[in-house]
Amino acid sequence: MKKILLVFLCLLLASCTLPVKPEDKFKTGDYVGGVKVLANNFNTKAKKLEQKNKPWKDKDILYLQVTVSGLVEMAQKNIKQATVSDYDLRIKSYQLLLAMKTELADKSYSTYIEKYLSLYTVDGLKESLAIQFYQQANEIVASNSADYLRKAKLYRQGYEYFNYKDIKKRADDNQNMYYKTAAQEYYTEAQANVRDKNYKEAANNFRKAHDVYLPLGNYKDSAKLAAIYEKKWRTAEAESHYQEAQGIVRKARLLSEYRQAAALFRAASDVYSPYGNTYKDSTRQAGVYEQKGQVQIFIRGNDYLAYQIRSILQASYVSFVNSPGSANLVIDVNMTRGHFQQYKDNIETDDKYENLKVGTKKVADENGNMVEQSVYEDFYFKQYSVKTINEAVMNAEVHTSGLYELNRSYRGKSTSSQTYYWFDGHVPRKYTAFTEGTLLSREEQFSEARSNLWYQMRGDFTEMSRALANL
Repeated sequence: MKKILLVFLCLLLASCTLPVKPEDKFKTGDYVGGVKVLANNFNTKAKKLEQKNKPWKDKDILYLQVTVSGLVEMAQKNIKQATVSDYDLRIKSYQLLLAMKTELADKSYSTYIEKYLSLYTVDGLKESLAIQFYQQANEIVASNSADYLRKAKLYRQGYEYFNYKDIKKRADDNQNMYYKTAAQEYYTEAQANVRDKNYKEAANNFRKAHDVYLPLGNYKDSAKLAAIYEKKWRTAEAESHYQEAQGIVRKARLLSEYRQAAALFRAASDVYSPYGNTYKDSTRQAGVYEQKGQVQIFIRGNDYLAYQIRSILQASYVSFVNSPGSANLVIDVNMTRGHFQQYKDNIETDDKYENLKVGTKKVADENGNMVEQSVYEDFYFKQYSVKTINEAVMNAEVHTSGLYELNRSYRGKSTSSQTYYWFDGHVPRKYTAFTEGTLLSREEQFSEARSNLWYQMRGDFTEMSRALANL
């Protein structure tokens, strides 16, 4: 389908200066889209020529003529050579001819392609399209709802072009047959689901039967049966969750098992919720075992570390309580300042040597001319440095009782340093005393030590959190 058109396009592609090329669409098989790009480009060019009061260039006219003639020839050939059952090819070809007729007619450049545009009328092309859709729909022998829906869509597509014969009535009749047939299919499938005791799917299919038939009214007792089996499967599922939860409760020893039972009681309540009242006492039981499965933690001691520990241990099954008596895990955490000290390292000495330019002098060159000559000087000097160090240490202790055992001491350390450099001897001017590095203040040093301390501790509490989830 593309070969004929591409032969014509290749001849003039290099000379075409249009901003977006229709060939990009043609290459993908989107000929209607390509025609729209072609029309848009020539409409834009026409406005510019009109503003400048200039005529069309021969190369543009030739490009338009070659493109349109190639498209028309291709469409005609496809229509003529298409097999009897190849409706899609004929439809695409008529759509292409219609696009050229509607997009390229009545423009300032239309006279150059009039002999191609005058081959067809808009109404004639629309009727031809309607006939193709009509005949294609007639070919389908419907045996199920999908067939009726496909026929209805084809008739409707044809009707959108032209009111050919009884095409609208056929579209409506087949659409109605789709409603009736689909409803019967869903209803029959739902009855099979009932026999298999798959009540959830039965409710779903009875509802589909009702919904698809709604344009024509109510389908049999589908709405009533959908409601009956909806409640039936929800009741059965709620009972299943309830019984499974009770089975876990009877054997439960771990907090995580109580939480598992609570989740099942909650699921029983949720699945039955469309009917208002909770299923049996599932909501109450869920609350009881959610509480029974809680890890209740009391933390006392340093506020900073207590906050960090809460952030690690926080979970849906964790409650932070206000007294040790109501907790099943008590965490005592203390943090104290260790030493802060400032000390200096030994002075370091480094021998330095540099040969540097210090000026110029006049000297005679080999021809006796006076020229400038650089003067260099040797510099031997010493570099001294001393490092001042601030060091802070923070200590912490953790002791737990109850569900989890952790008894451990921690030490966090932080240092900062500043080095002072100075020089002695025959020192070049560019070298002056300087300081490198920053010393933290006492409070800043302790703050950094505290952060380093928590960095050491957090791994233990992350492991505690994992363990509590399974207790």
